[in-house]
Amino acid sequence: MVDRVHQLNRVSVLRQRSGRVTRTALFFFTGLVYAYLFAPIIIVVIASFNASGLTSFPPTGFTLAWYRELLHDGDILRALRVSVTIAVAAALLTITFATSAALGLSRLPAHWRKILQATFYLPVVVPGIVTGIALVFWFKRVGIPLGYPSVLIAHVVHAFPYAVAIILSSFSSLDPRLLEASQDLGATPWRTFWRVTFHLIRPGILGGALLAFTLSFDEFVVTFFVAGGGVITLPLEIYSRVRFLISPVVNAIAAVVLVLSMLLAVLVQVVLRIRSR
Repeated sequence: MVDRVHQLNRVSVLRQRSGRVTRTALFFFTGLVYAYLFAPIIIVVIASFNASGLTSFPPTGFTLAWYRELLHDGDILRALRVSVTIAVAAALLTITFATSAALGLSRLPAHWRKILQATFYLPVVVPGIVTGIALVFWFKRVGIPLGYPSVLIAHVVHAFPYAVAIILSSFSSLDPRLLEASQDLGATPWRTFWRVTFHLIRPGILGGALLAFTLSFDEFVVTFFVAGGGVITLPLEIYSRVRFLISPVVNAIAAVVLVLSMLLAVLVQVVLRIRSR
């Protein structure tokens, strides 16, 4: 009996050691993956403070000159204004269409809802270069000139599936009895939507709007095809400077865009966490 207890204790200790080794190896390989993914980004951020202006490591000195030059760069500021304007407009249009689509999907039978959801999510699985080429041909076919309208439509198409997914998740937790109670008390469908539905799904709408803004602000591939020659967004301006190596200020631009994108992504997660609570 005593030998049996010792054997069980030994097996338990071996399992604990094996579990610790497995967790340690998993953490190690996970750290390697993250290092591989984020090391180039970290080097770019460090290079934005490098006195020599080169993307090298270790830096030769610390300076804020490239950020000061960024604040006085007319082309960069102009491209930034264009990107922000298009991103705000795209976010507003995206959440309008996505909310309408999610409202309609939530009222359909499960079978038809799944089919239409799969249709809405198609732009996610289509490569950006294919989407860009298809949109260019379509714009020429219907007579939409390449410029602000084409970029705005392309960004809405790009962000729409993600916004629908977020807003539709808000409808899944919506209690239909609240809507029925509102209508039983004499409220019209429109009043019920604004007084009840909208307030309950508002965190999802805000999360979808922030995500749509981020996707539009960072979009490059589709924009490259549909912008034409009259619209220069910030990603296009960064690409042109990296391509021709005009100035090391591009490292500062990349660092600022990275920080803004991360802040917006964190804000989306905070909004979704609030909604889940």
